[in-house]
Amino acid sequence: MKRVIPQKHVKEYYLLTTANKTTIGQKKLEFVQDKLISFTLVDQQATHLIFEYKLYEQVMQGSSLLHYYGGDMDELQSELLFKTTPEGNLSDLLQLNNLQLKWQTGFAKNLKKKYPKEFISPLLEETAKLLENKPKLIESFRGYSSWRFFFQHWFRNFKEEEDELLTLKHYFGNIDLPLQLRRKVTDHLITTTGILNEPAFDRNAFSRMLKDLTHKYNIDATLDLAQEEQYQFAEDGSLENAELYLSTGVGIWYNVTSAHQLKKLSKEEFMEQRIVLENLKKEIALPF
Repeated sequence: MKRVIPQKHVKEYYLLTTANKTTIGQKKLEFVQDKLISFTLVDQQATHLIFEYKLYEQVMQGSSLLHYYGGDMDELQSELLFKTTPEGNLSDLLQLNNLQLKWQTGFAKNLKKKYPKEFISPLLEETAKLLENKPKLIESFRGYSSWRFFFQHWFRNFKEEEDELLTLKHYFGNIDLPLQLRRKVTDHLITTTGILNEPAFDRNAFSRMLKDLTHKYNIDATLDLAQEEQYQFAEDGSLENAELYLSTGVGIWYNVTSAHQLKKLSKEEFMEQRIVLENLKKEIALPF
């Protein structure tokens, strides 16, 4: 069976929620972020597709300054134009100069005023470098994040059951996480479950990383892993609802859990949800 490419210039509105919790020993970091976005096919050629992404409102609630900086990066990237292969795999980020100009004409300066100097200075330097490194910037959209909802090879022929190796680059610092996926496909529903691909996993490097993080040298580095995905498509090819879940952990010493949920909204639901997020943003007391 083959997925249908959505209609051109039909703006699809979504509520996107991301929750993440990281535990290292006694230290715990967590955040929840809600975003109102649209994702629209604006051009279709034999050689490529072009999609427009827009962020309208977002609320970040986190336990670390880094979480709020991540929210600011979403604001920086509030309007983007992506080029994909005909099958839907990300291939290019268009109009990068607009993003660079936005950064240079006030955005970076405002962040410098917003955060403590010792925190923000190295982040501003790294972000400026990233904006000048297009291949690395494009690669940042290919990790296990909410961008995965949109940038997969959706527009192709599917078998009822498929296997795929998904390697998440630098998931553990410099260590890759290889996932062996099993995909099941029906008319409008795709579900995926994943397990660790043991032969492709650098367990020795992972063990060394755990020792560096926890300062414990007798840790059993057996990795507990759970991964599930579900995608519900409409008749017209648009994505209606979707969920991503990935949890990796080692006993009581280390655990990272991330969950992403996507829900398609009507224009009326979008307007209502925008008011909800605007009010919520006013109530949140920032930790700085």
